[in-house]
Amino acid sequence: RICSSSIFFLHHRSTMEAWEDTVYVAGLPKDITEDRLIAFFSKIGILKDDKKSREKGKKKVWIYRDKATGQPKGDATVTYSDTSGARGAVEWFNNKAFEDSDNIIQVSIAERKASDRGAFGGGRGGRGGGGYRG
Repeated sequence: RICSSSIFFLHHRSTMEAWEDTVYVAGLPKDITEDRLIAFFSKIGILKDDKKSREKGKKKVWIYRDKATGQPKGDATVTYSDTSGARGAVEWFNNKAFEDSDNIIQVSIAERKASDRGAFGGGRGGRGGGGYRG
């Protein structure tokens, strides 16, 4: 027997959609920087410029950080100028070492809540313990 609150939950459960031009990266070193991330992932394709940044030419990357310490958590998103760059990054970098470190990274096409598109101006979508600045 399903009660009405269960039906509400099932009906409003968020569904995820692929963000085809963006990759989600896990297993990065805890001392990761945007510059290192950009240098590594730009080897496979052109990274998208962050149009919302005040810095001209800044690439659209997001490093997830611990809320209490501000330190990187070891995961990030990287946005390419097209979907083929993102697909290439998954094929080329998934389950490979980051730079010359012992960190084996997992790279996949990023996902976001389908309901986030356009909600509150599309500011943040949930993935992997943080939001994406988009």
